[in-house]
Parts: sequence; C-alpha cells; structure tokens
Amino acid sequence: RSMWRGPSPAASPDAVWVPAMSAILILAAGAMSLATKQPWLFAGLGPTAVIVASSPTHPTTRVHNVVIGHLTALACAWLVLLLLGAGDSASLFGGHSIPVVRVWASALAVALTALVQPSLRAYHPPAAATALLITLGVHRVTWKVSLSMMAGVLLVALLGEWFRRLRVKEQPGRGGDA
Repeated sequence: RSMWRGPSPAASPDAVWVPAMSAILILAAGAMSLATKQPWLFAGLGPTAVIVASSPTHPTTRVHNVVIGHLTALACAWLVLLLLGAGDSASLFGGHSIPVVRVWASALAVALTALVQPSLRAYHPPAAATALLITLGVHRVTWKVSLSMMAGVLLVALLGEWFRRLRVKEQPGRGGDA
C-alpha cells in the first residue's frame, strides 16, 4: 500500500517537480559536503540536477552518461592543464585577471570533453561546467578533491535515477524528452 494518499509527488506538474527535485539533488550533495568537508557539491552539479529533473527520458540523464560524462570532463581538464602547464598559473579567483593559458586550457578541455564523450556513449553537456571549474582553477586537481567531486556526481546520478524512474512511471507520456 502506498504511503501517499492521492497522486504521487512524481505526478506533480513540471512547475513543482523540476525545482523540487533539483533542490533535493543539490541538498543531498551539499549535506555530504558539510559532513565530509570535501567538495561533493560543486557548480557543475547544478545543470546536471536540472536536466535530470526536467528531462527524465532524455539519454543524457542516464546514470552512465552523468557519471562518465563528468569523469571525462574532469580527466580532460586535468590532461589539458598538465599539457599546457597551466595548473600553477593564477586561478580565476586569485585576485588577478584570468591568465591567457587558463582561457586556452578551458577552451581545449571543453572541446576535448565534447570530442570524447560521444565515443564513450556518455554525452552529458552539463559536465562541461566541471571542465571549466578545473581549468579556471576553482578546484585544484588532487586525488582527494577529484574523488569527492565524483562522489557528488555519483550521489546525484543515483538519486536522480530513482527520481527519473518515478517520474517516467507516473507520467509515461513524456515522450518529448528523447
């Protein structure tokens, strides 16, 4: 027997469902950030949360796409920083103007991400924000930071998958997303 009396929350209109589920996904990652004092929550998860909540049948919202998409972006950004030697240059928030090498690193990392994701069948455009966060120096690439960011991605992807399935089950006619 359902714990809900009346229609499921997943049957709510988009105007209620999308902001509520987006917020819940961000709150879950934020709670883990607070608990671990690590960046489980970062700006790249905002677009992911919204697309998962708003387009549940779209291929880019599948767990594989979300997780591998962000992992690809993180790896591409790290690789470009390494190749250009930009990792030690001033960051976007260093009180200086952004160094030219970081602009180039950002452009190349986003381009490389867009090039690699389709071959992994993991196209997830919001992950481009993850590449920018790394190349602009908002997050330094360390194993601890990288693992925390990916833990946040995994949490949002898995919780989002549960919400996605609820939504598709309650609104089977949502064929416009695919």
